[in-house]
Amino acid sequence: MTETARRRYSPRRPRAERREQLLEVALSLVDRDGFGALTMEGVAREADLAKTVVYDTFGKREDLLKALLSREQERALGSLAAAMPEPPLPEEPREVLTQSLATLLAAVREQPGTWRLILLPPEGTPPVVRETVDRQREVLVRQIEPMVDWGLRRIGAAGLDAELATHALVASCENAIRLTLTQPERFPPERLAGFAAELVSAMARGPRTRG
Repeated sequence: MTETARRRYSPRRPRAERREQLLEVALSLVDRDGFGALTMEGVAREADLAKTVVYDTFGKREDLLKALLSREQERALGSLAAAMPEPPLPEEPREVLTQSLATLLAAVREQPGTWRLILLPPEGTPPVVRETVDRQREVLVRQIEPMVDWGLRRIGAAGLDAELATHALVASCENAIRLTLTQPERFPPERLAGFAAELVSAMARGPRTRG
């Protein structure tokens, strides 16, 4: 049987299941070879399907890209939401930060392709990807700023600008994720979360006076 015939008679799947299969293939393709490899034909070849299946599912490449970004964004936001503590908050901001960061970095290790797409985009990444990431970063800052403000007051640092502190925290978390993705053995979640906890403790103690 020829390759074309084998693809043509691939078992049928429910549309939603087929869509998820193709998005997984698309993510793997981008993660491995960059966005230049993301074509309808490339996805079909990687999935070992006739390209008509990909066209029937997504219509055109732009729709495939949009669907991929939407799904990975939902995955990332879901991981962030799962990392956020639920009320009532613990007494110590150190505990909140440590648990949240450890939970988030564990999720990063489970879905590295999603986070590489967001924070380590390959060369040739379409502008819409970077625009989406920037937009979501602003949303995230607004969502967690009240918690940062609470934390600053709890450790006696209410004089710090909460908005700027939130931007600094988000940037630090993004860097922690990059280290997790690029050097996972050197920077395990426990090391990064432990450092964050010690940093909060140092801020709470305040500067030491010299005798």
